[in-house]
Amino acid sequence: MQTPAEYVIGKFGGLTKTARALGVPISTVQGWKERGKVPQEHWLPLIEAAGKNGDALEVTDFLKDHEEPSSEVAA
Repeated sequence: MQTPAEYVIGKFGGLTKTARALGVPISTVQGWKERGKVPQEHWLPLIEAAGKNGDALEVTDFLKDHEEPSSEVAA
């Protein structure tokens, strides 16, 4: 299972890209990953940044754990 922070960071493609999308230090995003959650004041800016990148995030993405992405390819 992925924590909400891991899921959101993964949507942006990693710590650096997530930090750049918000204009925050990478260490800030690293702290989210370590704690497993993103502070609420960053939810809306992240949702908006994801939308600009053609991706979608919802409030519920910040609240619940997520299944690990499958590395298997369907036959």
